[in-house]
Amino acid sequence: MLRSNRREFIRSILGGAAGLTISYSLHGQTRSPTPITAKKLTERIVAVSGVGGNVGLVIDRNRLLMIDGGLSDRASDLAGFIAQISPDPVEVLFNTHYHFDHVGSNEYLGKSRCRIVAHANVKQRLGVTFENPAMGRTMSALSTDGLPTEIFGTSGKLTFGPETLEYEHVPNAHTDGDAFVFFSSANVLHTGDLLWVGRYPVIDYTVGGSLGKMALALERLDNIGDDRSQIIPGHGPVVGKTELRQIREMWLEINQRLENHARAGRSLSEVLASGPTKDFDGQPGLQNPADFIRQAYGGLLRSDR
Repeated sequence: MLRSNRREFIRSILGGAAGLTISYSLHGQTRSPTPITAKKLTERIVAVSGVGGNVGLVIDRNRLLMIDGGLSDRASDLAGFIAQISPDPVEVLFNTHYHFDHVGSNEYLGKSRCRIVAHANVKQRLGVTFENPAMGRTMSALSTDGLPTEIFGTSGKLTFGPETLEYEHVPNAHTDGDAFVFFSSANVLHTGDLLWVGRYPVIDYTVGGSLGKMALALERLDNIGDDRSQIIPGHGPVVGKTELRQIREMWLEINQRLENHARAGRSLSEVLASGPTKDFDGQPGLQNPADFIRQAYGGLLRSDR
């Protein structure tokens, strides 16, 4: 970027009106099919998208805090993007769960002794390589640099400048280590992958995830903040409580249909042929539901064992 463009970029984030969205491509060219974008939510909180899972950025005097860190192959791009907003170092990184599209900056930042906070199960998952049938891939262990340095069991608080982060573990929803983060004074909620907007969610039943419990998690999240809360989902645009409730109702309906199939003893191929999501598939982004149905139904069958 030219120097004048960089100044304008910084002003647009730090001095502009809340709600402003900007996009960014390194060296004038998009390095990925998805450009990196930022949406200012408050004077100090920015939602960053385009690097995998959504990233929350908290700007304090001379330091930064990140919630999640995208994909590993976008970590340097993300760092370059954030440097355009603030040249200060990321001092704290909070992992909402262990999935690769949210912990991709762990090793990158961990090498500089960044404080990494996560649920105990996240550290356990990130420390080993294992086969994950739900995800259809091998989950590779991170190096020591990328492992959380501070773990919690149920909930906690973290003060970062004027902001207080209240975080809470939600057992066996998307994974077994999910946590959400709420900025009480700013009324901003970061859900990690407990909420997906504009696409079907991933259900990691290998580590205890289930669609029904994800719907229950949204009920818990609905009781955090109020109807003016700004919600950063794990994937998709920033939304409010209305959208969260609509998504919860959809998940509950689909889960009920799958439970009916499970009680009838139907196979996965029979369930797929029945089209349990067909009246939702036409909504923007809600396409190609086969993997979602496979994971959600697999979670049901696994929980019945």
